[in-house]
Amino acid sequence: MTTTTSILTFPTVPEPTRGLVREWTACALVRAATRFLPVPLLDDAVAERATRVAVSRTLRGQGRAYPVTVLEPLYADGSRRGLGRRLRRVVRKMLLFPVRKYTKVITAVHGVPNDVARVLLLGRATHRRLALGELTGDDRPALRDEATELRAAYEKVVDEMDLKLLRGAISDGLSEVKDLTGAVVSYGRRRFATDTAEAERAAQEPEGAVAEGAEQVQEVLARPEVVRLLEEFDRRMDARLATVRTA
Repeated sequence: MTTTTSILTFPTVPEPTRGLVREWTACALVRAATRFLPVPLLDDAVAERATRVAVSRTLRGQGRAYPVTVLEPLYADGSRRGLGRRLRRVVRKMLLFPVRKYTKVITAVHGVPNDVARVLLLGRATHRRLALGELTGDDRPALRDEATELRAAYEKVVDEMDLKLLRGAISDGLSEVKDLTGAVVSYGRRRFATDTAEAERAAQEPEGAVAEGAEQVQEVLARPEVVRLLEEFDRRMDARLATVRTA
């Protein structure tokens, strides 16, 4: 019965601060906007850096001092590969880039809110584990294993949940901002393309339409029906991780 009790017990933690959610949202908008970056491989690099910065800001907000690279499985697109395999993957992506980019652009109406939702949920999941005292200590291999476990649980829960309500709310909010796509693409290329330190600063200080977009997303996240969905996400994440850890 121990397993059942752990699964049904959901501790309360403080909600992420408005400032942290604003930073997640700026990163999420940049990741979503990589659909429109016309440069092969740069889109993937910016997308990963945006997610990495969202995780990094979450760590700092909870007082963790170790480098975000320790938690690479949380934000990286897949595990590390051998050099030959990585090179083959790069060549394949270069060859398929026009097709991939065309597909991303024509699916952007649904894809952008989904990209934003995924980064926000990843930030929330990471924040909750940190607030519960996890992802701590100096054992870096153990931290990496925790990050791998958390990423697997996150992917499973996101796949299982019906997130149409969240994506629709995000889409509604973003539709209120004029010229948002161009502003976020420019912001992402200027602030996230080459320098992670610059990206960290940018996440704290979104500007213009990007700041307005972040504000709109924060407003929709406060809707009662969205709050209930986020709480359901928390419960499912707790249950998934409890099941894995007691298996």
